Amino acid sequence: MNGADLIATAKAMAAHAHSTQRYGERPYTVHLAAAVAVLRRFGLGDDPEVVAATWLHDAIEDTDLTREAIASALGERVAAMVDAVTDGPGENRTQRKARPYQVIPQTPDAVLVKLADRIANVESALENRPGLVRMYRREHPTFREKLYTVGVADEMWAHLDGLISG
Repeated sequence: MNGADLIATAKAMAAHAHSTQRYGERPYTVHLAAAVAVLRRFGLGDDPEVVAATWLHDAIEDTDLTREAIASALGERVAAMVDAVTDGPGENRTQRKARPYQVIPQTPDAVLVKLADRIANVESALENRPGLVRMYRREHPTFREKLYTVGVADEMWAHLDGLISG
């Protein structure tokens, strides 16, 4: 499958999987598209597998789509990135985030997917969700400590740091 077809397949899978969900008042795909747009804004949209994983980054966590289905349709690398950014079990947000904080650093390029997601979420929250902004600000030191690697997506990190400190 060529890169354009891979991305189109991922986008269609994500749209179908999230078809009944909303992101605030809008269809959930608005958030997925925003995360992909973040990748492209920072010049990181050239790898079709990273873009495909970004379209599907919430699929395992929030829908019935499985890692196996993603791997079958789009390959193991895409499935591994989506799986890496998927929350684990837990009674609260801190417990659920422990899993991706462990798995993302071990999965090449998964941090790009997670950063694109976080930037899209924070940018959206800054528009009209002050409670979410406070939550992201509280989480940011741990998020950065667990996921930052010198030289990897430094421009994205600087942008996120600016949004959080803003």
